[in-house]
Amino acid sequence: MRIYAERQLRAARQVVFDLLAIAWIAGGIWWASALRDSVLELGAPGRKLIDAGANLERTFGQASTSAGEVPFVGAELAGALNLGRDAGKVVTEAGQNQIDAVAWAASATAAVVIAVALLVALRCWLLPRVRYARAATAAVNMRATAPDLLALRALAELPPSRLMGVSADPAAAWRDNDREIIEQLASLRLGDLGLRPITSGRRLRTGAA
Repeated sequence: MRIYAERQLRAARQVVFDLLAIAWIAGGIWWASALRDSVLELGAPGRKLIDAGANLERTFGQASTSAGEVPFVGAELAGALNLGRDAGKVVTEAGQNQIDAVAWAASATAAVVIAVALLVALRCWLLPRVRYARAATAAVNMRATAPDLLALRALAELPPSRLMGVSADPAAAWRDNDREIIEQLASLRLGDLGLRPITSGRRLRTGAA
């Protein structure tokens, strides 16, 4: 598999682009983590509600226990104080619900940021790199065995202005099996991918074949 170009300048650009893509993904993950921590701080009121509710439960629970020992009206007092203890439970549950909601929002926000970073990397980096690797690998294989196919790829994919620099009618030259024009077209395709052109040794072997 040919991942990088053979020409140094093109290969260097590819390496830099790969490093930038990796940095983009790492930055997206870091930003998502930092954003998640920031959103989680919004759960502070919920934690305060939990503490307040726990204090209410403890205070009214103790008072209810003590009131139950009062003669004649102890049961009524304990029942009234139990309402305060139940209110503390409600406050505690409300605080927990708020913390759970904030935690869900924090995780969802982080997931969205990471998903966006990965989608951008996929669209702008990974897919083009995979397409290049497939095209370059095929071109390297055809360079030694099928320059005609490389020339055909050049006719199909390169702009006419570049093709006209090789021949006034490159398609007719390809159909007429003009070896010199075919090799020039194949080299154009190879150069477009940052690969070395067909060498004279390969030309001689192709001609002999």
